[in-house]
Amino acid sequence: MDKVSGSIFLVVLLAIGLALSSCRSSHGGAPTSAAPTSAPIASPPGGSPAPAPTGNPVAPTALAFVTNNEAGTIATYTVNNGQLSAAPTAVTNIQTSSSPRWITLNGGYAYVANMGFNDVSTYTVNQGALSAVPVSTTAPISGTSPNKIILNSAFTLAYVANLGAGDVSTYAIHNGLLGTDPVSTTAPATGYFVAGIILSPSGRHLYAVYFISSGSSGDGYVASYTVTNGIPTSAPLSTTTVAPNTNPMGIAISSTGQDVYVVNTGTGDISTYAVANGVLSTNPVATTTPVNGSSPFIDALDPSGNTLYVANQGTGTIASYQLSNGLPAATPLSTTNPVKGSGPFCVVVGARGHFVYVSNETGDTVASYAITNGVLSPDPVSTTTAVAGSGPLWIALAP
Repeated sequence: MDKVSGSIFLVVLLAIGLALSSCRSSHGGAPTSAAPTSAPIASPPGGSPAPAPTGNPVAPTALAFVTNNEAGTIATYTVNNGQLSAAPTAVTNIQTSSSPRWITLNGGYAYVANMGFNDVSTYTVNQGALSAVPVSTTAPISGTSPNKIILNSAFTLAYVANLGAGDVSTYAIHNGLLGTDPVSTTAPATGYFVAGIILSPSGRHLYAVYFISSGSSGDGYVASYTVTNGIPTSAPLSTTTVAPNTNPMGIAISSTGQDVYVVNTGTGDISTYAVANGVLSTNPVATTTPVNGSSPFIDALDPSGNTLYVANQGTGTIASYQLSNGLPAATPLSTTNPVKGSGPFCVVVGARGHFVYVSNETGDTVASYAITNGVLSPDPVSTTTAVAGSGPLWIALAP
């Protein structure tokens, strides 16, 4: 996929959400010779378990795993005091047509959503590198275009946002591996793509942001689902329609679970919705001042829950917003200097909140910025060597 067609595809078909979003920091620990202990592997009922892999997966430390959408690879970089290695220390090749999107870590395992293949692959992590081939892969489901993966707090279930199908599938995790088939799938949102998903801190509700799949109206909505025994209801508990032309893309939730933040790519701002018993307010309780041409795409909270970071694709900048009583300030606390042609896509906050890591999709690099009391360094403290045609998208950190 070339740069132009890739950019058009992202505007029309892309789903993004938060990461700590999601593209959010992932769990890991020091390498051991035993199976990963940072992630319980109790198996819930249901699903189709794949055979357990041989060997002993090792939990990674001080690593950044990056999916390269255009190259069909996953690159591993070392991270030392916020500094990324200039070149990858390892590269896992899939296929160019696989379009790897989201990557999530679970101790000594990594889950990768392959949009092009309509499936999710599980890799082991050994000595700081992914296995050369997946140890298991879910059964492909035509037209789903999986885009994001999040895990429950017990690491026994994985929720997959299916961009193309407009629904969310739940997979059981057995011995670190995803079941072959989903144990449940929400009712599809006809005419809409699901752009991102997030779980409430309690795990009792799942929130999803949708945008219209045809035309250029930029319409969309945010839905909440009740989660019982780890399974979301088929139909939403509530839906909140966003204002026209907002084109909602990213979604994040406060540490208290009382506020949901939605990034509006079309209007260049962030809307905050109040949450009561899992139901979102009909209208935003606050909206930041629009920044013309910014095209914000992904948002992520720092570990303290006091600052929200946003990647602005249009201006090539990263902005931080201070939170007060759960609400972002109207204007940014800081904004990095523009990096021409970078196309920042994903922003991830380190586990200690001292650095943010950014994938520059059109610039073919990954950069890190230092954080001081929520203020970002004007320029990157490190930038990887550009790999032409790689198209880095999602970042998973193993602190």
